[in-house]
Amino acid sequence: MQELRVLLETKQTINDEIRSAWFALPIDEEELQERLGVDAESEDYRILEKELPFADDVGEDTTIERLNDMYRTFESLPADLKEDYDELMCYFSSLDELHQHRNDIIHYSWCKNMTDVAHRVLDNDPAFSSVEERITRYFDFEAYGQYLDDNGRFLETEHGIYEIP
Repeated sequence: MQELRVLLETKQTINDEIRSAWFALPIDEEELQERLGVDAESEDYRILEKELPFADDVGEDTTIERLNDMYRTFESLPADLKEDYDELMCYFSSLDELHQHRNDIIHYSWCKNMTDVAHRVLDNDPAFSSVEERITRYFDFEAYGQYLDDNGRFLETEHGIYEIP
């Protein structure tokens, strides 16, 4: 996975120069002081560029504390949600909202279409499992997959299908 980093710049000159430097997240406050000559709790810096999956949630004036919190929030997401973060953000308004619902999202990782999802859902349904195999072979999984799709929120990705709450 790519390194998450931001380009910070001082707002005011220090020794007749505007300083800037790239910092990998989480940002160490001592390193910030050493490289830019500003305190993390001050408002003497701004974020110029971002190489972050959650870049839309970061503004020029986002604090180091908030940036580090967002980094920890992102890192605490399950690996599959981090992998498909951009696609999932079509359904969530912020990193915090995705994080809040991380345990409610179902990932059907080996499913390529809704028929596969129907198979997976019914394989885990005790009522369906109790039906004899000679009867289940006539079940229309494609139609059930369409029913699930029509009555739920699903997202198809390269890494499978997600059911969104």
